Amino acid sequence: MEPATIAAQLREISVYFELEGDKHRALAYDRAAKSIEAAAGLHRLLEEGRLEELPGVGPSIARVVGDLARRGNTAVLERLRAQWPALLVELAQLPKVGALKARKLHAAIAPADLEAVAAACRAGLVRDVAGFGAVSEQKILQAIEERHLRGTRILLVDATDQARSLALHLRASDVAARVEIAGPVRCAIEIVERLAFAVSTEQPEAVIDRLASFALVTSVDRSAMPVVAFLAGGMRAEVWLAPPLRFGWAYVQATGSPEHVAGLLARAADRGLDLGRLDARDEELVYRAVALPWLPPEVRDGTDELAAAAAGDDFSDLVTEDDLTCAVHCHTTYSDGRNSIAEMAQAAAERGFQAITITDHSANAGYAGGLTADRLRAQRAEIDELRATSPVRLLHGTEADILADGALDVPPEVLAELDLVIASVHQRYKLDEDAMTARLVAAMRQPHFKIWGHALGRLVLRRDPIPVRLDEILDAAAENGRCAIEINGDPYRLDMDPVNARRAVARGLPFVLSSDAHSTTGLAASRWAVAMARRARIRRRQVLNTLPPADLADRLAPRPG
Repeated sequence: MEPATIAAQLREISVYFELEGDKHRALAYDRAAKSIEAAAGLHRLLEEGRLEELPGVGPSIARVVGDLARRGNTAVLERLRAQWPALLVELAQLPKVGALKARKLHAAIAPADLEAVAAACRAGLVRDVAGFGAVSEQKILQAIEERHLRGTRILLVDATDQARSLALHLRASDVAARVEIAGPVRCAIEIVERLAFAVSTEQPEAVIDRLASFALVTSVDRSAMPVVAFLAGGMRAEVWLAPPLRFGWAYVQATGSPEHVAGLLARAADRGLDLGRLDARDEELVYRAVALPWLPPEVRDGTDELAAAAAGDDFSDLVTEDDLTCAVHCHTTYSDGRNSIAEMAQAAAERGFQAITITDHSANAGYAGGLTADRLRAQRAEIDELRATSPVRLLHGTEADILADGALDVPPEVLAELDLVIASVHQRYKLDEDAMTARLVAAMRQPHFKIWGHALGRLVLRRDPIPVRLDEILDAAAENGRCAIEINGDPYRLDMDPVNARRAVARGLPFVLSSDAHSTTGLAASRWAVAMARRARIRRRQVLNTLPPADLADRLAPRPG
């Protein structure tokens, strides 16, 4: 199990202990979750029996972490999940409620679901519960209504945690031979509206019973295939069940878009095949049966991937995490980061990177502690001192602000002293389409090499992309020849999105896949940048930070063209 998943399980335990009123253990598990998330080389520490060296991880939590890492399960979590109703967890996660108020409210009105809580709010019943009032009642009602309006759309990072938790629950029983996460999570869709799983089993009813026993499952519809479970919060989980000999097709169905699956069925029909009766334990055999190579999940979007595969493209050269040599777009305590340069460099080395770019905010970003020219030079001096002992190559740059007229807020003579420049919009998002397009066209025409950072300024489910005529900006970047496009792995950004990134691919623009890390833990976010790049069908040769560090430094150098 990955550290992020273990941390998510520890946070779930923390919520349960808070429901029990055990604040001490709730805080302990929450602290341990942060420590596990930040740890580099967690599995090495586990193998060497050194988990207790991590801050906040004592003997009992170390045993829990060991269970989760080795078995995907632990007795304390199973007990707590069985003890507390899913609705209580759902209530506790509402803004302005929390665990203790959730318990009190649940005990007072015994609601069947969140809609019953909303009805109680509308009837004025919640304000009479001790510790609540008219204001609390209105805020709870507003939170529930906002959730209904938003639906079950959640971030990919959160959906991944939910999917892993349910998969681990199914795997912890011997009724399933194989349990795989599929659907939007496997395909790395940035906004997830449903979970999907493929399960290989000879005991389908027992698997469904096991599914229904998951504490966060509120109901199960057994009437059709896939079986559908609903989780606390309303998320739909589709579970495709198949005997081991037919698992391959179930996994394909659970993963690809409807158009992708329909395309495979059409190819099968042309060959007189019934894929539902095909003996195929793995996906590869399904694709081979219709004369295609196995296709990566990220490209199964139902556009032209089957035609491309039939023409000889197996997508085997899509960029992977292992291809990345440099952690790009990293912040430190010089601006709004949480770790020092040395700590970031050490964490990058432990994650297998050969280099790291230190690119703190520039002066215009005063809200983020942006660096003046003098502070930038002071940072350069510290980096020069660290280079002799750093476990990775250090590249010094800046995340410069793109001003309203397209200029950068770092003087050209200072830019010339740096190893790289990331150019981003951080303010004045409300310019109209004409003004914003002109602003970014001017920025792309700047004579020095620059990386266009989190290009469209979106925050997933929170802020729409900026209004621009993107083709004009990408044309300017391509004509200038001194630009790279960032795909930002911050799970709240995932910018530029795969659809628009393909427009940059069509113009031959190079890419940089970054984490936008503000801490050592944040370096892991490069995985999400890779996922978005794979959906955009970006090949490793198109990504600059797959180059050896010396070659990368040469390509990124902001000398005028």
